[in-house]
Amino acid sequence: MSIKKCVALFSGAGSNLENLLNQQNVLKHKLKYIHAFTDNCDAGGINVCKKYNLPVTIAEKENINKDLQSFLFNIKPDLIILSGYMKIIPPYIVDNYVGKIINLHPSLLPKYPGLNTYEKVISNNDKYHGATVHFVTKELDQGPIILQGKFSVNEQMTRQDLERLTHKAEYSIFPVAVEWFANDLLKYNGDNIILKDEDIHSPITYMINLND
Repeated sequence: MSIKKCVALFSGAGSNLENLLNQQNVLKHKLKYIHAFTDNCDAGGINVCKKYNLPVTIAEKENINKDLQSFLFNIKPDLIILSGYMKIIPPYIVDNYVGKIINLHPSLLPKYPGLNTYEKVISNNDKYHGATVHFVTKELDQGPIILQGKFSVNEQMTRQDLERLTHKAEYSIFPVAVEWFANDLLKYNGDNIILKDEDIHSPITYMINLND
């Protein structure tokens, strides 16, 4: 069986990408991170790529989507992970990779798609927060949910606390989804998510232990 080719798209510090690369040994002979792409020439994730000897393509600001389309066409990846990629991927690209793009979002979707999730949690006095891994569709942050990492929120928590704990949730769940995909346990056929040969209709949720 051939090794699946995975590419990563990022815009910022690349902490989730580094977390994935740091755990890539469990994917041996199943999936390999072969290249990365960023829209930001100043992204900290570029140094992460250098640290792990992962080639990275930096898009020109005037041609980000054109460069992305060419990048994906040339590599023909089996999996595309969005690890803090802050650009909306246009439908004409998404349509070519249905079931092959997964995103990590810092909220318990469908709550709070888009930006400023931590501020919304605080202003709404939410009891829980976390992160979501989902397949990407043409609707922003509306694709079918694979799994979520969830933790309790108390009124003493600051924005910085929420961000730190959300990263902890992200680091827990993103590698799990990638490993499922690598082992052919996870698929999306355009209608349903199939996990271990069964349709799943509600998110798998991991409760994050705040004491670890």
